[in-house]
Amino acid sequence: MLVDDEYMILEGLKQILPWHELGFEIVKTARTGTEALAYLKDAAVDLVISDITMPEMTGIEMIDKAYQRGDKFAAIFLSGYQEFEYVKEGIRLGVKDYLVKPVDQEELLAIVEKIKIELDKTVHRQEQEQLVLENSLSRWLNDELNETDFYELMDHFGTNPFGPFTVIKILSESDILLAIVKEAQKVGQPLIIAGGPQQYQQITLIFDGTSANVLHFLAYLKRQYPKILKIFVGETIEEWENLYESYEKVLQIEELNDFYPDLLPTFAADLAEEIRESEFSFLAFNKSLMIGDQKTIQQELDAVFEDAVARQLQPENTRYIAFLLFTDISRQYPTATKDIYEATIEKIRQSHTVYQLKELLENVLQMAKRQPVEKQFSEMTQKVIDIVQNHYRQDLTLKLVADQLHLNAVYLGQVFKKEMHNSFSQYLNQIRIKRAQQLLLHSNLNINEIADEIGYNNTNYFSKMFKKLNGITPKEFRDAYHGDYADLQS
Repeated sequence: MLVDDEYMILEGLKQILPWHELGFEIVKTARTGTEALAYLKDAAVDLVISDITMPEMTGIEMIDKAYQRGDKFAAIFLSGYQEFEYVKEGIRLGVKDYLVKPVDQEELLAIVEKIKIELDKTVHRQEQEQLVLENSLSRWLNDELNETDFYELMDHFGTNPFGPFTVIKILSESDILLAIVKEAQKVGQPLIIAGGPQQYQQITLIFDGTSANVLHFLAYLKRQYPKILKIFVGETIEEWENLYESYEKVLQIEELNDFYPDLLPTFAADLAEEIRESEFSFLAFNKSLMIGDQKTIQQELDAVFEDAVARQLQPENTRYIAFLLFTDISRQYPTATKDIYEATIEKIRQSHTVYQLKELLENVLQMAKRQPVEKQFSEMTQKVIDIVQNHYRQDLTLKLVADQLHLNAVYLGQVFKKEMHNSFSQYLNQIRIKRAQQLLLHSNLNINEIADEIGYNNTNYFSKMFKKLNGITPKEFRDAYHGDYADLQS
């Protein structure tokens, strides 16, 4: 932006350098400091070249006010007076340089080229920082972020770490997504991951706020951006550790959209909002699957379908819910549902009543009970399963297992997750916690001893992980199920 009260000076500055060749675009010329300040309030500018002596407000006052309110840009001062006080004041503000009128072309060129190098370095650094932040957000979505890193991440964004949180994925054209990102950041929602080069651009937003706030935000998006292609909304969760459950719901709905579109309700977004408004929750059913007690699972399944009946959902909406419930079962019991996945989807598709769908899922659970614990996966995945089940007490990591199998860790992790519907670390924790359940039910070991027995050297971490997966503490599990537990896969 060029700022000077003399029209001919502004025109001369436009022509004095080949701005486009240098990588700059003149986006604004202003005749007063007030005009320049107003523009800077709503627009991002990298470089401001401003006269000092102007009516109403000096260039120094304008730059000072802009910097004080947080505007970030490089600045060069121009003046017809070579006075030391001006130079000193500019240095105090952090102005890049000071030129005396008439401006020397070579001198200005050297300063601008220097500023361009510094701006490029800043942009590169910001891009690297953004990649690091997005990687941390992605790890959080995929249940790979530890507590320390989580609180550091929230501190960096200045975001409330106590939730609740909801994952929202939006597919649209890049200009619409860019506008949505700016809108989200403006209303205090900075937890955003930009999508990669796919058929459509996408962003994933981790919304910080209540379910009612989510609905309000979604309604605003639909009004403001009617050309949005798709919005996939996960479940609102209270604890940050369970965010992966919300993300998993987004992925399930996206899979439905990609591979089984006829199972989507005609008004999927409206159904999602209906589910949210009635606090319809899949989380309790998910936790019951991990607990593994047949009676508990049945109670949670009954609760889901009683809710569906009470709200008189249409068959297509209930099929949608049944698909999500089945994928939850499949994620928890991949060895038992691998061979029946497509067949079950077809049965869901053909069901016409709530009761048929409930009976179908009950049959799936019974089938999971009858199936042996291990079924055939790829040789690679089966080897990982064997290592985890035989050595879960050790300090296992994906890299250690990959090295043992002479494989690339990233590739192994991708193959394993695709087949098991869980990451390596999630599967390892599930195996350990399942063993902890057995020890709680069938031994007199205390919590410290059980933590050590299953490979956790930190009792507090064990208790947190147990509650995260089961929804209750180890003590609550022992009190509730000791002498009254029927394992679904026993």
